[in-house]
Amino acid sequence: MLLRFTTADMLNTALLDITTGQQAYTISTVLETGLLDGIEPIESPSTYASVASSSNSSENDTPPSPSFSRRRRRTTIKDQSQKPIASLVWNGRHPEITIGEERVGGLTDLFGSNTVRFMPKILAIPTRFDTEYIWTATADSLTLVDFDSDIIKGVFHQNAVKIPGHFNFLSKRRERASSSPLVTQSPASSHTSLTTTTTSSSSDSKASFIHTRLPGIGSSYLEFTSHPLAHDVEIIISFIMMEILRRGRFSLTPYCFNRPRFWQLQEARDSIFRRLRRGTL
Repeated sequence: MLLRFTTADMLNTALLDITTGQQAYTISTVLETGLLDGIEPIESPSTYASVASSSNSSENDTPPSPSFSRRRRRTTIKDQSQKPIASLVWNGRHPEITIGEERVGGLTDLFGSNTVRFMPKILAIPTRFDTEYIWTATADSLTLVDFDSDIIKGVFHQNAVKIPGHFNFLSKRRERASSSPLVTQSPASSHTSLTTTTTSSSSDSKASFIHTRLPGIGSSYLEFTSHPLAHDVEIIISFIMMEILRRGRFSLTPYCFNRPRFWQLQEARDSIFRRLRRGTL
């Protein structure tokens, strides 16, 4: 499945199915209190446990400002028929997740581990529905990998332009970027501002994305294969949570609930500054 985000705000967007051209999902987030509006980033610390735990997080040690602490938002995901199929209730920065009739809980309940082994350049977290399915994040990429078959099962194409053609890439084996089994190749080189990524399947069909690496130029796509033990919406929610964690882990521009345009401009500025720093090293 290949889904395109219609907006840069991943918690307020429609997801278009590229195969059918139809709107497959709708994601919307509303504030359920009458507090004053402001900018509230989802700040993901470098430790997974402090983000995932609702009861033992660092926020309990250092309470946020009173207005932010009482904020309560609800993210609702609807299917093609506009039927609600999942929800996330945000108490401050911590989500309580419900998928269908199942109350999943917090982040530790969504993923398959309470602890994560941290490495300098990678964040890897297993899914709860299959311990061999691992979300693998770097500063430049986010993929879902089946380590049993060594095959990519999902990938995030951010700020990309899709070249018309087939898009099935799901038989592609992971590129060995290093001797570490958890390192995947970045879809875009850190030394170029415009690159093309091509993914292929066993039937030799190809899909190409031009990665602009500039926020606001191009669209974002989520490409994944379904799993028999999980609803597609669970993979989508896991992706959103992993993207938030990825931004915190690698000190990228944090997601903000409010003012998505302001957040996008800030992300563009930060991206340019990172590239300038890399160019001067």
